[in-house]
Amino acid sequence: MDALEEQKVRWRRRPGWARPDFWRAPIGPIYVATLVLSVGKGAWYACWAMFYLRSIGLSPAQFGFGITAAGVVGMVAGMPFGYLADRVGPREVLFGLTLVRGLAILSLALVGGFWAVMLVTCVVVMVERAAPGIRIAVISGLTTGPERLKALSNTHVMKESGAVVGSLIGGVILFFDTQPAYLAMVLLCGGTNLAFALLLLRVPHVESLRERRVTRKVLVLRDRPFLVLTALSGVLALNWGVYDSGLPVWLTTHTHAPPWTMGALMVFNGIVIVLLLNRFTQAAATVPSASRLAVVSGVVLALSCVVYATTDGGTGFVVIALLFAGAAVHTVGELFVLGSGYGLSVGMTKDEAHGEYQGMYGLGEGTAMMLAPGLLTALLSGWGVAGWLLLGGLFLVAGAGLLFTGRWSVRERRGAEPAGAPADVKAAA
Repeated sequence: MDALEEQKVRWRRRPGWARPDFWRAPIGPIYVATLVLSVGKGAWYACWAMFYLRSIGLSPAQFGFGITAAGVVGMVAGMPFGYLADRVGPREVLFGLTLVRGLAILSLALVGGFWAVMLVTCVVVMVERAAPGIRIAVISGLTTGPERLKALSNTHVMKESGAVVGSLIGGVILFFDTQPAYLAMVLLCGGTNLAFALLLLRVPHVESLRERRVTRKVLVLRDRPFLVLTALSGVLALNWGVYDSGLPVWLTTHTHAPPWTMGALMVFNGIVIVLLLNRFTQAAATVPSASRLAVVSGVVLALSCVVYATTDGGTGFVVIALLFAGAAVHTVGELFVLGSGYGLSVGMTKDEAHGEYQGMYGLGEGTAMMLAPGLLTALLSGWGVAGWLLLGGLFLVAGAGLLFTGRWSVRERRGAEPAGAPADVKAAA
């Protein structure tokens, strides 16, 4: 092999993000935009509770009520905006939503009073819940086949990478814990949303149903397997609530782990996902393979619950080691959830309805994230070890259910195909 061929081989072995063609592809601007946006979001979610309580001056009761109300609004927002995206164009709808969210966040530096703050927060959370599904619709409209899953995985890696950086910035803001520091956080998060919107203008337009002169009713509400997928995936999505609310409560009420442990566990989780997600997503290229991965995700998440339960009353180095062991198993389970979730939600979506299908899929996750704080606090703080075991049982049931849901979807798709459909089309199902 001559020197030129060796150089080409070395070039191909480099990770995708290290090659210029990765960023120059039609969806390259989405990668950049997601990375930028996630830095702001990482800082926001590291600080937002303290910002509302200490900078704006809400009481804990007002904060709890406002976030719950915003969660309810956000929970139902995905489906209508996804439906609109199919008809107007997903890129345009995503641009508008992100622009509105950026301006809403920036307005928090100016507004005062509980009701004004709650109104703005409802807008922020509504866009937060609706935007991811529409972003998937944009990516799905620009890619096909294996490239679609790869692009979705790459986007999630950008999201996690930016969130890690943003969380570190948020830690600095919390260290200063002053009103100017929180104002800087608001400007950063609002600015990254506006930057995301501007970067979207570089993304190619995805043809809408209106441009194709297609008129149809809502499809997803008649797709029973996909509705079941939404519900069961929502149960698996509770695993993200474990990090957001479950583990912090558990560490405080049932262990003697030092306060820095939770931050270390979250950084560990983010780094592992960034490094390994693409490999797990590749194993979910078809609906059958993705549904098998879902079963594994339920088993692994249930196992992580068992490991976490062993830390009850733990102290010293032993409890820290067990928490990291549980986090390692949990992170592997999360990787299976992400891979199978992309494979099932995209594979079971009809090509002409990515917006409304992804909006519906987001409803399950949005509901889970809204219920997670109260549910996991009750289970883990009140029930202790039994709460972990019950949560693990929910993961097992949801994972097993997704196996049958995937098979159900494949059977219905094959039954709906014309008798003369090509064999390769049937195999793709």
